[in-house]
Amino acid sequence: MRQYEIISQDIKKKIEDGELQPGDKIPSLNQMRTLYQCSKGTVLKAYEVLEKDFVIFSKPQSGFYVADHLYIDHEDSEDYELHSGNPVVNATSFNEVQQCLNIAAKSYSYQSLDVSVRGVDSLNQILPAYLEEDGIYAASKNIYLIQGIAQMLTIFSSMPFPNHKETILIEEPSFAFYIRYLKAMNYPVKTIARDEKGIDLKQLEHIFKHDNIKFFYTIPHHHNPLGTCLNHATRKKIMALAQKYDVYIIEDDYFSHYDYTPKYLPLYYFANQSHCIYLRSYTKIIPFIRIGIAVVTDDFIEAMNHMSQISYYYSYHMPSLVSQATLEAYITSGIYRSQAQIITHKVQKKMALVKRKAKDWQPDIMKLTGGGSGYYFLLTLSPKINRDFFIQELKRQHILVTSNEENYYHTTDDNSIRLSVSKISLQDLDSVLDTIYQSAMRIYQRKNNAEMKHA
Repeated sequence: MRQYEIISQDIKKKIEDGELQPGDKIPSLNQMRTLYQCSKGTVLKAYEVLEKDFVIFSKPQSGFYVADHLYIDHEDSEDYELHSGNPVVNATSFNEVQQCLNIAAKSYSYQSLDVSVRGVDSLNQILPAYLEEDGIYAASKNIYLIQGIAQMLTIFSSMPFPNHKETILIEEPSFAFYIRYLKAMNYPVKTIARDEKGIDLKQLEHIFKHDNIKFFYTIPHHHNPLGTCLNHATRKKIMALAQKYDVYIIEDDYFSHYDYTPKYLPLYYFANQSHCIYLRSYTKIIPFIRIGIAVVTDDFIEAMNHMSQISYYYSYHMPSLVSQATLEAYITSGIYRSQAQIITHKVQKKMALVKRKAKDWQPDIMKLTGGGSGYYFLLTLSPKINRDFFIQELKRQHILVTSNEENYYHTTDDNSIRLSVSKISLQDLDSVLDTIYQSAMRIYQRKNNAEMKHA
């Protein structure tokens, strides 16, 4: 066994034996180098292995700490909840939550939340450099703190835009909440189809050119409900078309830090400070707070400032002081990135399982659609399987799934169900997928037998 493997195994044993507890700081590189009579590089290699396995995590300018593995995939319920993408609060490490709240309380003990479009200065100061890591280059003046994406979509839909246009363009399928809102408010809406391959760029250009589009709302990354990602060339072309035809893009990156898309760049990266609004939520990683950001280009700052000021009286957009303080503590401590990596690792394993299972399914009974980005995926059913009956059949077996009906603006004959892996453990997912397929196969075979009798 190599020296770095011996070091990593010794640390794991101390954690298993209770000598090191979650949140404890482990010995420094120099201390371990002396103890094991080896180079600092050997110790660092051991720590890198442990960090990759989520046994420890690092804090900038502080050192390495034992990670908290008390992450819960599901609530204490007899149901398997695959119908919702919202993580439960206890999916977050309790020790890390406690640590960040302590940091937040100390740092913000003399702060107050005044009427402002900006929020707390210290958080705003760290956001530009933090966002640069994800290809979002923006000054503080372009970054606004918000409570959530859904709230901002309702505000953007009602407010005038600099292009003085009125029609809202959305993908179909898309975010169910926003579709319900658009229908309720009776705004002028145009749709464009999106599937596993993306969208028709020629059709998009025709719509931009002829249909008076105010903005195009899109979920390019980790699409809900498709579980897909628009490719690099498509994202770049969408932004170019928007600028050519004076259309704004509202880019919903609700699950940005769960990411296994290599070298992903958001649409905002291609905007060159024109015609793009980037929305990010942090509640998927830190589900006990409500906070996000809106990044706007220079041509939208005046409109955004006006909206922020008047919204105070009817739909206050600013996150609470606790939410701002907690997010700042998560970012500056390095825990946010660490926790995002843990969630990424878990979701990737679950999606890999889904894909392995799907390879053994008969595609004329049920086939996997999407599942390549984010934690949603679709199961497209045979026309011989009634979708609503199938959903009820699964419910009787304590498996909760949902249809895609609400994700379409127009009436559709879509015969698929949407599933999310956010609230189910890997072990449960394995057996639940078997149950789902077996149920589909029984219904399919009964339908076949019935048709043969009537033939």
